[in-house]
Order: sequence, then structure tokens, then C-alpha cells
Amino acid sequence: SRRGLGADLEFRYLEPRFEGVVGVDLLPDDRVAGRSRHAWRTQHQAQWDDRSGWLSGARAGWTAIGVSDDDWWKDFPRGTSSLTPRLLAQDFHAEKPLAGPGFSGEAYARLAHWQFLKSGDPVASPYQRSPQLGVRLQAELAAGLEASVESELNRFTIGRPDASDALRPTGVRWHATASVARPWSGQGWWVRPVLALNAAVYDTSGQGGASRVLPTVSLDAGAALERRLELLGRGFRQVLEPRAQYARTPYRDQSRLPNYDSAGMDFNITSIYSPNAWSGVDRISDTHHLALGATTRLVRDSDGGEVLRLGLVQRMLLDPQRVTPDDADPSRQAASPLTRKLSDVLMVGSTQIVPRWTFEGTVRFSADTQRAARSVLAARYVAPDFRALGLSYRFTRGQAEQIDLGWQWPLTARAADRSPAAPGGESRGVAGSACSGRLYSVGRINYSMLDSRITDSLVGFEYDAGCWIGRIVAERVSTGRSEATTRLMLQLELVGLSRLGSNPLRVLKDNIAGYRLLRDEPGDQR
Repeated sequence: SRRGLGADLEFRYLEPRFEGVVGVDLLPDDRVAGRSRHAWRTQHQAQWDDRSGWLSGARAGWTAIGVSDDDWWKDFPRGTSSLTPRLLAQDFHAEKPLAGPGFSGEAYARLAHWQFLKSGDPVASPYQRSPQLGVRLQAELAAGLEASVESELNRFTIGRPDASDALRPTGVRWHATASVARPWSGQGWWVRPVLALNAAVYDTSGQGGASRVLPTVSLDAGAALERRLELLGRGFRQVLEPRAQYARTPYRDQSRLPNYDSAGMDFNITSIYSPNAWSGVDRISDTHHLALGATTRLVRDSDGGEVLRLGLVQRMLLDPQRVTPDDADPSRQAASPLTRKLSDVLMVGSTQIVPRWTFEGTVRFSADTQRAARSVLAARYVAPDFRALGLSYRFTRGQAEQIDLGWQWPLTARAADRSPAAPGGESRGVAGSACSGRLYSVGRINYSMLDSRITDSLVGFEYDAGCWIGRIVAERVSTGRSEATTRLMLQLELVGLSRLGSNPLRVLKDNIAGYRLLRDEPGDQR
């Protein structure tokens, strides 16, 4: 009614060896924008079977999305299926398994381009890989040794350069990582020493060549200790899982090397045990550290369900670290080394002691300020009669503080259709059942305490008549600090016959938080 007539066209195909989809959204005359607009999408996957000769087991395909203009993501926030609405992937890939005496792996090729939707202040475009060629190999050697090799050749380009991209380097990078490990394990314990080598060679446009080679030595060890105990007359097993990791990488000056894909890793239960503080290939942090942690779990003897989990981990820095992810400017790496001996403490916990309730929490505690630097606290309630409620609190000091609420709740009662397959005998949305209806409230609200505003929300009603389901939902999506897009969605689902509306699966799976809550409860999946 406001922008004019539009069309959404889609073609899908399914064959024994390949499948895919091609779609386009057309708006021939957008009366608001005063021009024609469109979006397109295509996806294809192919796989060759054992009868295909040398192509046996090979896979190939592509996933590509594109739009006509930079404002599409604002005007149609659900107009594309991309998880990053301003960064649309155009990815072409092929993989071929490799196998031989004592080794296995794969060779792969990829062409990764992006359409970056720019708006407002200039933002650097992501690098494109034109192309990316690589091979991965793993082998079992004598005396219990395990070896792996990965090598890759990349050509990095910039798709839509502007003023902010003028000084960014482009060029070719070849890198290889090789490692040899000798794991030992027994009943309730394991030890894994690893020797790794990381090499990279660069040919940068206008700057010439450069290279670096870095070795890393690490030792990872852990155990799983169990004991039986009784609490409140019920049998449990307590599991204690201590873990320790030592890692050593010498310092190399990398300030003259380009940075195509490296960034500082987030501080979490996985990265704290990583020898490198950076993701990607272009930066390797010098490190000499010892990471210590432990997790304890309480498990029911009756069904093996975990009712309590508590974990604590911290890293001890044995020598100052000069290549740190806190330095955005590579030329300043040596000027601000990391000298703090003890890292932040990471504490994690979860419990299901209260029936139908799950409580989870992660807290990053700063040893310097004696305050929480980051925390995530969540509570979830799931009942077998399609009642679901989730509440979470997310806090990052000085950056974000947010409350998320999601729910699905019946507003009216009905004479439930009985089905032996459903818990409690309740049937939901079964074709051919009596059309006795029930009204539900569904929604999700994200509230930013830092900005004192609702950033995203989806609230509405669903009427399930058993043989058909109708929905009316209002959605508000933020597209900037002071901008938002609001829309009203109407939907009719004829159970067992057909569906009419704006993609019911997308609304359920992507928008309604209650669906994500329900799917964690066996037997309650919709």
C-alpha cells in the first residue's frame, strides 16, 4: 500500500546428486524510493557418489545473495536470509576428499566475495578471497605420533574500495601450519604434548615480499574423576574435571606484515586454552603461559541427566606478551606489552535442580578492578503443555547492558486432542484432528539498559485450531541508533495441506524465541 506492487519468485530443484534454489524479490516501482529495486538469492549443492571415478566423494556448490542498493537492509530487514544483513556473501566452493596409506584429508577451493551495504560514515570493506586454494592432511605415524598439515594460498582484494580503503594493502599470501602430537591417555586421564610450526609468505601490492616462521610448544593435560554420593535420598555421581595447559611461542616482530584476517579472540572457556590470542593467520602472539581450570558436574544416577555444573579457569602469564590483540595498530605492538601476571577469572555454571527450570550463568571477573567485566545470566522455563518462558541478562562493562525476554504462553484452554506420541497426550497442529482452537501469545523483546530503549521486538498472537493455524505478529527491528523498521505480519498455515503467508518457518525459527525454547524439551517440538 505504501511502496507499490512487488513479487517474490522462487524456483527449487531436487535431483539425486544435486539440489538448489533460485529466488528473486522484485519491486518494479518503489514509490517511496522513486526507483526500481530488487534482491536475488541462489544456492546450489552437488555431491558425487562412489561410482563417479576420481570425483568420488567430491562436493561443490555456491551460496550467493545480492541486492540492488545499500538501503535494502533497512527498508526490508527480513528481506534476505543472511545472518549479517549488511554483509551479503557470494561464496563458491569445491572440496575433494583425499585418502592414502596412513593419511586422510581434503583439498578445497573457494571464491569468497561480499556485497557490503554501506550507509552513513565510511566503513572499511571486508577482504575478498579471489581465490582461496588449500589442502588439509592428517596422518597416524609410528610410536603413536599424530601429524597434521594445512597449507593455503589466498589472493586478497577489496570489492568496493572507497576513501577508507585507500591505504589498505592487497596481495597474495601463502601459509602453512604443521604439527606433531604424541597423546597418552588412560582411565580418567590424558596428556597431549604438541609441537607446531606456523609459516607465512606475503607478496603485497606495492610493498614487495615478506615472511615469518614461528614454532609453538604446548602441553595439555586433564583428568575426569568420579565419585558416588546421595543427596535428599537420591543417587548422584559427582565428576571433577581438572585441566592444565602450558604453551610457549617466541616473539617475532610482525608489524611490517599485512593483516588480512586476524583479530583478537574473545575471552571465553575455549580461547583461554588457545596458544594464540589472535584468530586468523596473519598475527601469532608470543606467549609463555600456564592456564589452569576445573569443572565439576553433578549427574543423576537414574537417567544420566546433569543437574549442576560449575567451572573456574584462569591464565597465568610467565613472561610479558608483546604481540597483543589490544593493539589495533600493528606498529605499536612492541610499545604496549601485556605484563599482567594473572588474567581475568572466568566462572561458568548451570543447574536444572528445580523441575522445568534451567539457570545458566557466565561471569568474567577482573582481577585488577575487582569487578565483573562481563556477565551473562539466563533463566528458562519449559512445560509440556507448550508453555515456554526465557529471560536473560547480558552485561559488558562500558559497552552494553541488555535484557532479553522471550515467551510462548497459552491464553485460553481447550479440550486437548489426545495423541500417544505427545507428552501428556496433547496434540498440536495435527491434520485431520478436530478443529478445537487455542489462543497463544508469542513474542521476544530485547531492551538496552544502556540506551534506555527497546532495540528489537516481536509480539503477537497465534490461534491453533488443530487443522489450521493463524498468526498476527508486530515486529520492530532497529536499523540504527535512532532508526527502526516496523511491520505487521499476517499468516495462515493449513496443516497437512499447504501454507500461505510470508514463510512460516522463518517466522517460527528466526523470530519467535518460544520456538527455540521449546525445541530443547524432548517431545515438545512443533
